[in-house]
Amino acid sequence: MSRRNAREYALKVLYSRELNPDTETIDSDGLELSEKDRDFADALVKAVSDHGEIDDMISAHVTNWSLSQLNVVDKNILRLALAEFHFMGDEAEDRKLIINEAVEMAKVYGGESSYRFINGVLDKAMKG
Repeated sequence: MSRRNAREYALKVLYSRELNPDTETIDSDGLELSEKDRDFADALVKAVSDHGEIDDMISAHVTNWSLSQLNVVDKNILRLALAEFHFMGDEAEDRKLIINEAVEMAKVYGGESSYRFINGVLDKAMKG
């Protein structure tokens, strides 16, 4: 469960940065994070920040929508999942687990059908 909390914290940081680009960290808001979890969350946020090509990956697998039209939560869940899959090296979980975690976050934080959208985009974006 700790990695899930780290991912949720990272999502909240990215969401906050969308609203206020000067945001560095945020209150953990009830999420229990060990130092290791916080380090993982920080690494995820850094991977998203350092790899602008993640947005290109998303755009390549989203039809009839531009990146700017995507819901902020959905867009950041996609960014986190793709950052973990492509750029976290030994820290990354396997493809199915990353997709499942993203879908679960979408069920909690996204819109009514966000989880289906997230699942479809990640399934395409993480194949080969």
